Amino acid sequence: MRPVACALILAALPALAQWQVPLPVVLDGSDPGQRQVIGLADPAVPEAGVSVDAGRANATRYAEASGTLVLTASLIPAPAGYSTGMVVTLIPSEANLAGAEIDLNGLGPMPAVKLGGVPLDSADLAVGVPHRFVFDGTSFQLLSSAYRPCPAGYSIGGREYCIADSSQAALPFIDAGSACFNANARLCTWSEWTHACLSKPGFIGSIVDYEWVDHAANNTSNAKRVGRGSDGASTEDLGIGCIHGHHTLPTNPVRFRCCTSR
Repeated sequence: MRPVACALILAALPALAQWQVPLPVVLDGSDPGQRQVIGLADPAVPEAGVSVDAGRANATRYAEASGTLVLTASLIPAPAGYSTGMVVTLIPSEANLAGAEIDLNGLGPMPAVKLGGVPLDSADLAVGVPHRFVFDGTSFQLLSSAYRPCPAGYSIGGREYCIADSSQAALPFIDAGSACFNANARLCTWSEWTHACLSKPGFIGSIVDYEWVDHAANNTSNAKRVGRGSDGASTEDLGIGCIHGHHTLPTNPVRFRCCTSR
């Protein structure tokens, strides 16, 4: 059936809400404008036609979600049930709690997990930011990254961690680790500390002496400190540097800085 004939049929049936034909409709006009169906709105029911614009805009898979322990959202049209491979994009209006679940259109809450099937931690989902999930048959797996903003006094060290902007007064190794733990953080690893030192502008200027890192020192009785010295290459002190360091007794007081996971 040619586009002109289709137009005549539609013109003759202005009162009908849908168009039914017993045969395939072939759109083979020479002009691209003659090979399209226009005027489709966003679908309101599962069997409704979906326009290209609605498909591109994810109109059937995109919704705002409310709630902290159970994130509730409504897709239009409402799905008949959860199906494996179902992909949805949700925008939380509130910070989620640990172990949050997702409930779409009243179909019942299902666990929301991140990489490795680990339940969401509190505030993993940033408020007002789109997050994409796929349903694997038992839970909604987070596909997009879930990075938290750095707390006050910290800045981004890398994609997955924040590092303190300055070090704290010298403490023994165990006490330094406890101080970070009490601040809802941890001692930085050697790789985190070194990466931040080499990549962050101004970091080298924040180093005033050795700093503890939570990293093995290949020594049975000492702990690793970085930021000063020669890294064991010689006894000569080479001063402050990103790849400098040495080990020392964990009972000795050494400055330290904390890191947090994003």
